[in-house]
Amino acid sequence: FSSGNIACLCATSTLAMGVNLPSHLVIIKGTSAYRGAGNGHQDIDAVTLLQMIGRAGRPGFDTSGTAVIMTDSQSQRRYENISHG
Repeated sequence: FSSGNIACLCATSTLAMGVNLPSHLVIIKGTSAYRGAGNGHQDIDAVTLLQMIGRAGRPGFDTSGTAVIMTDSQSQRRYENISHG
């Protein structure tokens, strides 16, 4: 990926935390994750989300970056607030 031979890299939120690869475009497809039978689906926490979108447009690798967060309409405001700081 970092050498340009692979144009797209898909990862779970867990894998994304350990991947130190800058990207021009990051797409978060869904903002909840299944946390087991006792917990069901829960929102991705703000720290994890910021780590994931922080891969877009890393200084020294790119001059700009874009992060797209795909979520439901009830969660939209929450993720807009997180992504705008």
